[in-house]
Amino acid sequence: MSVVERGRARSLLDMLNEAGAEITEGVPAELLQKKRENQNRQQEIAAQLTGVSLGGGKPAKSLEELEKELSALQTDYDSIENQIRTASPRYAALTAPRPLTLEEIRQQVLDDQTALLEYKLGDERSYLFAVTRNGFTLSRLPGRAEIEKQTAALRAQIIPASLRRSLTDMMSAATDAQRGLSVSGGTSASPAVVSAFAQAASALYKTVVEPAAPLFKQGRLLIVADGALNYVPFHALVTEAPAGAADFSSLPYLLKTNETLFAPSASVVAAVRQQRAAAQEGGGMLIVADPVFDPSDARARGAKPSQAQPTEGDSTRGLSFDSALADVSSDESGVVNAGAQRGVLVRLAGTRAEAQQIAKLATAAGRKADVWLDLDASESNVEGRDLRQYRILHFATHGLLNTERPQFTGVVLSLVGNGAGADGFLRTDEVFNLRLSSPLVMLSACETGLGKEKRGEGVMGLTRAFMYAGAPTVGVSLWSVADKSTADLMADFYRNVLGKQAATPSAAMRTARLDMIAGKRYSAPFYWAPFVLVGDWR
Repeated sequence: MSVVERGRARSLLDMLNEAGAEITEGVPAELLQKKRENQNRQQEIAAQLTGVSLGGGKPAKSLEELEKELSALQTDYDSIENQIRTASPRYAALTAPRPLTLEEIRQQVLDDQTALLEYKLGDERSYLFAVTRNGFTLSRLPGRAEIEKQTAALRAQIIPASLRRSLTDMMSAATDAQRGLSVSGGTSASPAVVSAFAQAASALYKTVVEPAAPLFKQGRLLIVADGALNYVPFHALVTEAPAGAADFSSLPYLLKTNETLFAPSASVVAAVRQQRAAAQEGGGMLIVADPVFDPSDARARGAKPSQAQPTEGDSTRGLSFDSALADVSSDESGVVNAGAQRGVLVRLAGTRAEAQQIAKLATAAGRKADVWLDLDASESNVEGRDLRQYRILHFATHGLLNTERPQFTGVVLSLVGNGAGADGFLRTDEVFNLRLSSPLVMLSACETGLGKEKRGEGVMGLTRAFMYAGAPTVGVSLWSVADKSTADLMADFYRNVLGKQAATPSAAMRTARLDMIAGKRYSAPFYWAPFVLVGDWR
């Protein structure tokens, strides 16, 4: 376990320890200039590859030429980074603390109510390390291929073929700002649909969780996943598949007995706690929602934004419906063709109502709540204003998925009215440069937790960037989320976080999920299961 933890923790710990440090001391100005120019050019190419920009027209170069240039730039960037490390003694001295030992994990990370489940997938066999304050078990699991097979089977049941067909149909409805989305769930789900999901969810539970169940029983589970398990909503696993389950709400989800959250590694949880202890946390809340994507939008001309409410059908929050489709179907590599990512960004009216409802909850709880809507929901504001005054940051908008180059994954803000140097995308590399004092960042967007697997680093996407920037707990989604149901889930979540008996984020999310299941309308896991919290539960 020490070897596994060391390998998994190293890269992210390096970044966390560099947070707030002046790493350019002693670095020649020309090297820093080369680095900036390289980053700028990479961003320009990334914007062309994703195909979402206001410039119009086709790129001057072919997609193949752009991909080739981007690869060469990345090679040059790595070389520049190595030169900076050599030139700067301070940079070179910023080495990560050694990953924690088993006993240190017990004392510095866990408490009496928390168990650590840490996974390591291998070709022939995999391993599950389960740790509590007083116990430890090591379980052998099937090899990577079998676990990936079971994971794919579960995700296929959560995001069924009917949804994939709906997504395909929506691709041709470019003018439909409220794209209806229907998933079999709640009271309308047939017994066969419920049974198929229960079988898949129970099979994966028995493979990857049940071997450690005698150790943790009820309580909180801190999950350090590996490989395909990073994309599994563990809280939606079913402890057993009951015969003849009437509906989704009646299933024995792990959620009903245990609180769950992810972490890149156990050592990283200790590191973010140290980082948080040294920070001056803000007291307010910032909500960024309903940006302007289209220059023909009335809001882009200064007109009063529409107050139209979302329809009963849900819009999905995601830049490219092709990318969502690819994630749950064919391409085993998870790579989405750059040309396929050219989609139409539709306005998500539900995010406006979501923002206003959350702001009311914050105000009622005595907290300052700033809401940036329309043109104010901009990259320039996020990067240019002091965000350290906010205790909670909430982004409700589209997410950009780039599985081949996850450094260009990001949050889509206003694409209109940006200042010089801002294109409207808050990309992962730009998040690293933010300075936060926020115990919680919630990304109520599409697929922000997904990203190209890099062995050892756990849940990808924007989580590692926000942790580096100063957020010990980050909420992300594991698949394209639905607009209206997400607004309801988030309202319940913040009602629990901001209430008189303020719950921890992970406890608040568990309660919100249970309430949504009990309500039955959105009891299908597609609606309540996508969001996971990553980091520290405190």
